[in-house]
Amino acid sequence: MAKKEMLNWLFGKAKSEGARQAPPYEKAREIAASGSVKERAKLAEYEDLEPEFLYYFATDEHPEVRKAVASNERTPLQADRILAEDKNAAVRIELATKIGKLIPGLSERENDKVTEMAMEVLEILARDELPKVRAIIAQETKHLDYVPKEMVERLARDAEESVSVPILEFSPLLNEQELIQIIAGGIKGGALEAVARRKKITEPVSDAVVETGEVTAMIALLKNYSAEIGEKTMAAIGTAAMDVKDLHAPMVDRSNLSVATMRRIASFVSASLVERLIKKHHLPDDVEQELRFRARQRIDSGDIPDIDGDRLPADERAEKMYKKGQLTEKAIQKAIEDGDIALVPHALRHLADMRIDNVKAMLASDNGKAVASIVWRAGFTMETAMMIQRRVARVQPKNMAHETDDGGFPLTEDEMHWYLDSYI
Repeated sequence: MAKKEMLNWLFGKAKSEGARQAPPYEKAREIAASGSVKERAKLAEYEDLEPEFLYYFATDEHPEVRKAVASNERTPLQADRILAEDKNAAVRIELATKIGKLIPGLSERENDKVTEMAMEVLEILARDELPKVRAIIAQETKHLDYVPKEMVERLARDAEESVSVPILEFSPLLNEQELIQIIAGGIKGGALEAVARRKKITEPVSDAVVETGEVTAMIALLKNYSAEIGEKTMAAIGTAAMDVKDLHAPMVDRSNLSVATMRRIASFVSASLVERLIKKHHLPDDVEQELRFRARQRIDSGDIPDIDGDRLPADERAEKMYKKGQLTEKAIQKAIEDGDIALVPHALRHLADMRIDNVKAMLASDNGKAVASIVWRAGFTMETAMMIQRRVARVQPKNMAHETDDGGFPLTEDEMHWYLDSYI
């Protein structure tokens, strides 16, 4: 915004080229004093109207008049300040729309007085009780780096996605630590996806997104090719992806995957996606052969259909193996070693004769004794219980149950029954 235009905004003078000419001063005064609502509103629309009339109309008893003042780009900022707290929602919406268009033209290096007053109006509107008003402000300021940072942080945490999403996805004023704190605050759905779509987000932010476990956010993150995703976090996505088909293709399409990650992906995606993985990443011949061989083994074993098919869900595979008597301890240990973590809860469900939600609750309890108890009930050894604690339940070291000197369970049968009864 040019300096002259900013001063016009501050003092309400001058009109745009081609704008309609306001009535003479005496006529304008007559309309202001005794004109109809329609006449007053029409008068308030003139860009070259004397500022005193716009001040006066900013407190007019009829909202249609105040709305006309709010939409007039030549209304002095002092009048806009009054309208920012108008009791009528339509007036505030009109003002927010206008301010939103004018603010991007401001610069903190231009006229300090104009900027200070404009930001005051902006902050009032950003706190408005009406989500639509806040959403307009968020949308128009999402790319700006000279608006109040406190205001941006507040909009980013707004409960309304129409308000928070533009800021979370685009605002340059949100740094890595602030984004992580916002995620930790419990944002979900579209707000979390907006963070995942941000350009060039760092590994710690990607980690925080994935730790929420929200599939749609992980998909958005994988499709954001500017996002930095570390090997550990990619492994975590891989674990979640075993039972979530929608994650498969986005994982395959990521660039710069390590060979270890590609081996992991190839262990659960369809054969057609294994081929896509190979073609996209230009793998060495020996790695190509290995991945194709593994896919062929899975096809031959019935784990997945051929090229155009998809892997059976873990619950169906577990049921099929259970009926065939294939859910042996050796098979479960192999599944864990191969990264087929999703199979384990469903296998335990059949072998321990428990509801799947109870099994998952025990595995998610961060309690090694609870995990050991369900493994014992399934008929496995403490060796398998240790593997499941570490690789499946991810029990913290301080909470793990360790095998006795002779390799047995560290609890009595009564104690293990107690833990089992607690989750039934």
